[in-house]
Amino acid sequence: MELKEAILNRHSTRGYLPTPVPQEVLKTVLELGTRAVSAQNTQPWKFAVVTGEVLDKIREANMADYDADTTPDYPDAELTPVQRDRARTIGKQLLTSMEIAREDRERRDWWMRRGFRFFDAPAVILIYMDSDLDETYYRLEMGTVAQTICFAAMTQGLGTCVENQAITWQAGINKYLDLPENARLAIGIAIGYPDPDFAANHVVTPREDVDNLTTWYGF
Repeated sequence: MELKEAILNRHSTRGYLPTPVPQEVLKTVLELGTRAVSAQNTQPWKFAVVTGEVLDKIREANMADYDADTTPDYPDAELTPVQRDRARTIGKQLLTSMEIAREDRERRDWWMRRGFRFFDAPAVILIYMDSDLDETYYRLEMGTVAQTICFAAMTQGLGTCVENQAITWQAGINKYLDLPENARLAIGIAIGYPDPDFAANHVVTPREDVDNLTTWYGF
């Protein structure tokens, strides 16, 4: 797959086949992912890869927090009006693709729960960093490694979804994973073989025209 093709075709996968992903395949994805851009080669990222019964227990913990309306450990960021409009647009696209009506509270709740269950993916990659590192500076590199992991997954026939929901509540993660005390979770990536019949997997998100985002100097 050519780089341009990969960039144009990468999208979030929100429906997965139940097929387990072999550990050696996930290791290949991470090996490629760690070639991500890293200022001064600091490589601040670390990974926890979760599957099987452990992942199921974390899903259950998330559902318990969801039902209890527990205060998030990682709350949603405040959005500007423009960003909020973009988020609403993709939200409407996804619900429309799944034929979920605005007034259908039961199905909308079902859809929300899927995110906190990591979209029922067979595996999840949690990316974290040492808490004593500057969060503002090094969070950029959490993004570069996450994006590179997503491209690496494509070379193995895998789909991914980068999601804040993976770390919204962390009680289950802390209970079932032996992470270092100084671990600061940055993001989670649901990963697995895409379900080709899952309608939301075919949604193409719009992107702002570059001319609306760019000021050119010296041309």
